[in-house]
Amino acid sequence: MDLNLYVIISFIAGIITLIAVVFFYISPKTKRITSLFYIRLSMAIMGISLILDAISALLLNIYFSIASAILLIPIAIFLSIGITYTIKESYYSINLIFISGFGVLLIYLTFQPGAVKLTKEEGIQMVSWVGLFGFISDILTFIILANTFYWGIKTWKNAPYLIKKEASIFFLGIIIMSIGIILVLPLRTYSHLLYLILIFTFSPLGLLIIIYAIIKEPKILYILPFTVHRILIKDKQGYPLFDYDWSESNISEMMFTGFINAVQVMSEDIMKIGGLVNINLEDGILIVNDSELITVGLVATKSSKLLRKILISFSEDFQHMFEKNLKASVKDMVEYESANVLIDKYFSNFPFKIIPHKKHPLILSGKYVKIPQELDNKLKNIFTDESEYELIKTELAKSPVCVPEEFMTLYDELKEEMDQISHKDSEDSDARLIDYE
Repeated sequence: MDLNLYVIISFIAGIITLIAVVFFYISPKTKRITSLFYIRLSMAIMGISLILDAISALLLNIYFSIASAILLIPIAIFLSIGITYTIKESYYSINLIFISGFGVLLIYLTFQPGAVKLTKEEGIQMVSWVGLFGFISDILTFIILANTFYWGIKTWKNAPYLIKKEASIFFLGIIIMSIGIILVLPLRTYSHLLYLILIFTFSPLGLLIIIYAIIKEPKILYILPFTVHRILIKDKQGYPLFDYDWSESNISEMMFTGFINAVQVMSEDIMKIGGLVNINLEDGILIVNDSELITVGLVATKSSKLLRKILISFSEDFQHMFEKNLKASVKDMVEYESANVLIDKYFSNFPFKIIPHKKHPLILSGKYVKIPQELDNKLKNIFTDESEYELIKTELAKSPVCVPEEFMTLYDELKEEMDQISHKDSEDSDARLIDYE
């Protein structure tokens, strides 16, 4: 048994990786994201591989070292599947062909003599992958790092402004884990021990940064497959009821509704039985879902299984939530504004494109934004603290421009009730005082 610095670093790296995967799994924001299932699985196997390598170095056992190398195959496969699904919502890629080929070759070389041997590096005995076995292991490692870097740079490049900071943190973790490891490769010629220690330091550090960025902002994983632009709901008479825009659009609700009405007329035979209709546009696709009381149109860059599933569930919940209004043929869009909670429920992971830069009016300080004077006066009365007032004002400016009359009426009613309660309490106190005297 040989407990040395390399063994300690390897154990720490493996344990940190496994702990990070556990936190990654229990995070409610990321628990059900399909692509992350495979990425988490790859990370968990990576942690096991690091621990097996540490045990191999501790016990000077070549079989643990071989097992650690073989685990590079499922690490590369599951990571490739997860990244591919994140980028284009598909499980298959040309990477899998290369990984499978090199994986079969690595397994074959495992049974050949001289694949792994005991070496002594800088006074420390180690178990090393050598010859062609070590070369193929390096190729699989390089494929893993290259795929990871490709994923990171595409995500960072296409990230909208509102999540650019989190995308930059994510890309920093990618750089540390991929480019950082590649840059230390030349050290293997001069100090194999230092080379391995740096690799086992960069891997968990980069991984922790990546996991932190994704947990903080899961929208990172929805930047590449498609972009959601706009959703509109209309009733059976063709009137718009609810409109939500993720990007800047000059098309009015009535024009958008008219387009969906035209699509319905053209697809009448299909729409009679309900279901989804995909209309290819010049720069995207319109997905139309027709149900009993409403029709929902969603514009995105392309269709996907996830989008279609979400759209159907969103339509069902909207219909259930506003069934009374829909059956009463209520046309006022104000009555349906509370559907924003459904947007948050089903589309919260999709990033906004509406704010392209830091000087956009929607992210200015509350001192510079404008809201209706009546509401401004009410806010000053409610929030006497200047910082709280500015914060609320800024948040309101980021919200859709709409101040329903019901909000102001409710405020006046609640204020009047509070005044009546205070007045009644005062009268009761005076009465008790008189009785006492």
